[in-house]
Amino acid sequence: MGKHPLTQKSKTKKMSFKAVSLKTVMIAIMLSCTGALLSACAFKPLYGTTQTNAKLQETLKSVSIPEVPGRVGQVVRNELIFRFTGGGHADAPQYRLSLVVKESVKSQFVRRDGDSEGQFLELKTSFKLYRVGDNKLPILEGSSFAKAAFNDNTSIYSNVRSRRDAEDRTAKTTAEDLQVRISAFLSGNS
Repeated sequence: MGKHPLTQKSKTKKMSFKAVSLKTVMIAIMLSCTGALLSACAFKPLYGTTQTNAKLQETLKSVSIPEVPGRVGQVVRNELIFRFTGGGHADAPQYRLSLVVKESVKSQFVRRDGDSEGQFLELKTSFKLYRVGDNKLPILEGSSFAKAAFNDNTSIYSNVRSRRDAEDRTAKTTAEDLQVRISAFLSGNS
């Protein structure tokens, strides 16, 4: 005769309980090691204080942005000024951000008759961040790329409006990208 079925089930439960608890212990060990590694790599919050113990928001207020030619360039500049100052006045400039904005439009969604139903607006923004008084070498430089689709409609007004909306979307995306990149740089280097 074999063993009673109830004793078989209780042994199975004990064995699976041990396996789960071992798995839980391994996960806990891995998480604690990950936490220790992250703390060792000098991770710090983006909007805390900078290396000189100045608040990052105050440092961002000291970034001056000269005028940028073109409507889209001006929208990028205005978005950045609002993001850096919160709508207030800029402090005495310690940094200068130079922007070059280039836009291009590419047709997409081409029909059989050769007309396009939609287009993509591509925005490439090159930037250089200088310390005021040292305009020779930038302390940070790079470029940001944004893309937005818009439709060609039969109405001229609709075409103008949809392109302007695409311009505003790409400008806002570019400003968000530049804000994060410049904030990250200034939080560790100012």
